[in-house]
Amino acid sequence: MKVLTLYIDKWYIIGAVCIDGVPRPITPPNGEDRFWLYFYEDRVNDTIVYGKDNKQHYHNNELQYYGNVFDLIPDTTASFIRYSRKQEMYKIFKASGILDELRDAVDDNGGEVETYISFSKDISDAARLVFLKDVLEGNMFTVKESVARIGQLALELAFKKGQYAEDGFYVLLNACNENLTYSVYERTEGILLRKAEDSLIGMGTDLRGRALLESVIKSINQRQHFLDTEEDLEREYLCLNQYVDQWIDKLENAGPYRPVHINNIKFSQLPNTYDAVVLKDDIDKHTRSIVDDIIREITNFINKINIPAGKLKGVVFLGNTFTNEQFIRAIKERYALPDKNYIFFKDSELPHIVAVYSAIDCDQFSEATRVAIANGETELERRRLAQEEEARRVEAERQRAEQEEKDRAAHESENKYKEAMANIYDYEKKQDYAQMLDWADIALQHNPDDQEAKQKKAEATRLMSEKKVKEEQYKSIIQRAQKSFEAMQWQEALSQSDAALNLMPNSKEAERIHQAAREKIDSLTLIDKYLTRADMFLAQQYYKEALDELKKVQAIDNENKDAQERIQKIEQEQEAHEQRVTDLIKQYQMAEEAKDFDTAISLCNELIDTDTVYQRKWTERVERLKAAKLDFDKEEERWQKLKRQIDSALFDEDWDKVVTYGHEALRMREDENLRKNVARAEEKLATLQAEKRYKDAVHEVKDFIVDKNWDEAKDLLTELQREYPEHRNDLKLLFKQIFDAETAFQSQTLSESRTQPVRTVSNRNSQHQEDDFFGTSGKTTTTSSGYSNTVSNAEQAYAEFSSTVTKEETQGDDFFETGGKASTTTSGSTHFTAIPDPQRTTATGSSTKKSTDEDDFFDMKKPPVKGKTNRGKTARDTDKDFDF
Repeated sequence: MKVLTLYIDKWYIIGAVCIDGVPRPITPPNGEDRFWLYFYEDRVNDTIVYGKDNKQHYHNNELQYYGNVFDLIPDTTASFIRYSRKQEMYKIFKASGILDELRDAVDDNGGEVETYISFSKDISDAARLVFLKDVLEGNMFTVKESVARIGQLALELAFKKGQYAEDGFYVLLNACNENLTYSVYERTEGILLRKAEDSLIGMGTDLRGRALLESVIKSINQRQHFLDTEEDLEREYLCLNQYVDQWIDKLENAGPYRPVHINNIKFSQLPNTYDAVVLKDDIDKHTRSIVDDIIREITNFINKINIPAGKLKGVVFLGNTFTNEQFIRAIKERYALPDKNYIFFKDSELPHIVAVYSAIDCDQFSEATRVAIANGETELERRRLAQEEEARRVEAERQRAEQEEKDRAAHESENKYKEAMANIYDYEKKQDYAQMLDWADIALQHNPDDQEAKQKKAEATRLMSEKKVKEEQYKSIIQRAQKSFEAMQWQEALSQSDAALNLMPNSKEAERIHQAAREKIDSLTLIDKYLTRADMFLAQQYYKEALDELKKVQAIDNENKDAQERIQKIEQEQEAHEQRVTDLIKQYQMAEEAKDFDTAISLCNELIDTDTVYQRKWTERVERLKAAKLDFDKEEERWQKLKRQIDSALFDEDWDKVVTYGHEALRMREDENLRKNVARAEEKLATLQAEKRYKDAVHEVKDFIVDKNWDEAKDLLTELQREYPEHRNDLKLLFKQIFDAETAFQSQTLSESRTQPVRTVSNRNSQHQEDDFFGTSGKTTTTSSGYSNTVSNAEQAYAEFSSTVTKEETQGDDFFETGGKASTTTSGSTHFTAIPDPQRTTATGSSTKKSTDEDDFFDMKKPPVKGKTNRGKTARDTDKDFDF
């Protein structure tokens, strides 16, 4: 025996043909796995097309697309269009061919088809009744049973298969559409009784996809604020659910903390597209939060039933979306049941579940069927009454609007009549009798019997005739006024416009001509006045003032030739004048830079007469130049004085004054030759200062010799040898003086020591092992008489120093004095006898007067320094030394 089993959800129908209790799923001709209840109204071809391809268009609120038809079929006002006629919505199943395809799957002969149905909880009793009565039974489908819930049938199937056997409580979780329905059944003596049932809106989908949807929509809504209610949010979740699989794939390919960009998100109520950024880690956390909320709701729901301990026997999962491991793990952790007591049914098994009808006693559903039919009829009656009430309300609203329209029209007509009468009086005052006549006709249209309007119409007709005659006269006069104005006969135009205004005081043309003629007459007077004043300023070379007056003329008459000619003349003269001023200023600047103050003052005086605009400036400049000239003359006088002083100092070789006066002169002005002379004087001065330091050091050496501080004298001479190598010969002489003095002192000491045989005589500095100047050690000798004698360091050094001098040097050396002889005493000491210099002895052999070359301290002749000559002062060419 063949029967048809159907599971009917608000979005789809899944069917199977059962032959002797064995179900065979029905595959729609479009190749989809079920009959998707999304419809497209193809008005061109007069067809209704069903299928999942229409889902996106329906959720985008596009016209001619239908979905959720079970909410529409109870409403007799809901319809679709076919063959250009409105069709009641329940007929869409027949029009789309779904019923024919179901029939063809069961019986090709066109007979009655026995049908078993299970409706989704989301479908109302009224919609079920309409579908059963009008859709199925009206098309030869005999419905055997329809009230059993799919969850109960799933449990019956589990018992039939032997998956469950015990009496007790069973939890069923149904996610066959976007909502999650959860219920508890109690089985007693083979009968299943539903104890309680509830649902969570929107939680029947994949929970990870739900978490992603909520995150994306929340992100955008926080910026746009266009979704306010939970219904709005659920509608958008349902609309965007079609893209979740693509977004999940994109999310899975990203790292946990790497932002994932989701683009081109379009909402059903908005034309724009939006973008959102999510993190995989955030979606995982959100998913766990949703799972925890669902488990909490289900647990609280079950706890309220007070199931005795150990009486919960199993949990059934119905639908394709129970793939989230977190959810399944949380359920198993909550209820400690064997794994075999957790049973899963896919959507593909729904036909097998509905087929259980044939294996159970359907009498148990008789009361539920009666109640369902009664509830459906009650709901349909309520809907019918509500529709009738709505129809009466609409009709009453229509009648009220119609009466309001009549009242509004009457009120508007009265207002237009009053407006027309007001315009009649207004145009009468304006003497616009044509308008007065038109508004009288309008007033009579709204109130044909109004005597006042009739009287005003007759009056307007009479006044129009009188006005016509006056207008003819005005026309003739105004034409003469216009011709006079065009001919620039201003006085005649003024007279004619006055006559026209007497006939028609409100004439804008007559008023225009009158006003323009009066302005022209007044302008001519002003133009003469401004031209005269311009000529006066031009004669005084006040070009700016003259131009100002001519601009006033042009402001009155832009085409005035007299003004144009004068402006051109002024521009030419002004250009020549400005060039003259520019030349004088350049000459003045050159004279000022050259310090030619007389020429500069003369040019400033000429500028005072020429550049009259800036007379005060040039007058002040003359005074400043005169003051500058005085300062320049004083400075020049001082310069010349310094120049003379510098020349004199150069001639006298007074280098200190040359430097002092030179720096003062250079502060006044720069001069290359002067700077060279100052530099040379500074060099000379430095040389003299160095010579003075040398002489002071020599005097210090002599002081040391007087005080018999031979070591200090030798140290200082050693430093002088390094610092002044050019005075080597002079320093040799000083070394000789030290040697002679020290030798004489030692000889005296030696002679005294001979009277005391036991005493040992030594140099006063004998305690030093090394001579500070010559760097040699003293030697101790013994005389023939047995006395010890110490040879002084100076004596030893001098002997060593003398032995290195060649014969030629001893004969002519300044240090040894030419012709000197050395002899040895009986005591073994060496004695030098000075031979007089022939150049310092007269012809008689007597010594000459003590010369300036003799040493002041030792009163002995000072040999001349080798290579040094007396230089006399030479006259200098001051013109070359200080060439300015």
